[in-house]
Amino acid sequence: MATIEFMPDRLNAEPVVFRGFTTPELGFTALFSVLGGLVVAIPVAPLLGWLAFPTVALLMPLVTIIFGGRLMARFKRGKPENYLYRQMSLLLSRYGLGGAGMVLQSRRWALRRLRPVIRRQETIHE
Repeated sequence: MATIEFMPDRLNAEPVVFRGFTTPELGFTALFSVLGGLVVAIPVAPLLGWLAFPTVALLMPLVTIIFGGRLMARFKRGKPENYLYRQMSLLLSRYGLGGAGMVLQSRRWALRRLRPVIRRQETIHE
């Protein structure tokens, strides 16, 4: 039976679905832009009435995904596939919202001894 001697790097990677977004990224972007659309609809509501909320909330993801996809593809170009998630967890851990296991400081190790090391000199016998 033939076996695969190597495992391609991108075999199990999440495929890019639309405009540089993977499926989870597309969903998160759409969700947050709907919430952002609701916030943007508040000043528009006196002009259009209650219809401003669903209209702006549904149009905002379209605008965000169309224009944000180009930026997302440019941002992720040449970086490892988990780069975006690591940056998000770093940002959350800096504000104390998660990522308790992340190391945020890098330091050099110092080796200190209790007693000085005495090295014996070898004598050469002729």
